Amino acid sequence: MAKVFNCKDFGGVCNWQGRAETREELLRKIAKHGAVKHNMKVMTETMLAKIKATIRDERKEFKNLKR
Repeated sequence: MAKVFNCKDFGGVCNWQGRAETREELLRKIAKHGAVKHNMKVMTETMLAKIKATIRDERKEFKNLKR
C-alpha cells in the first residue's frame, strides 16, 4: 500500500502532499521538499521521528483521484 505525507500535518501551513510506494522513497521526497521549499538542509533525528509519525497508508478511496 502506498504511503502519503501532508506537509501541513507536520505543523505548518504548506499544502504540499507527497506520495510514494515505499516509506523510504517518500522520505527522500519529503527531504527534498523540505530542503527546497523550507530551507531545511539538515533533518535531525527528532524531526525524522516526527515526520515518520505523520506518514500514513494511502486510503483506498483516494487511489482513483488524479494527481
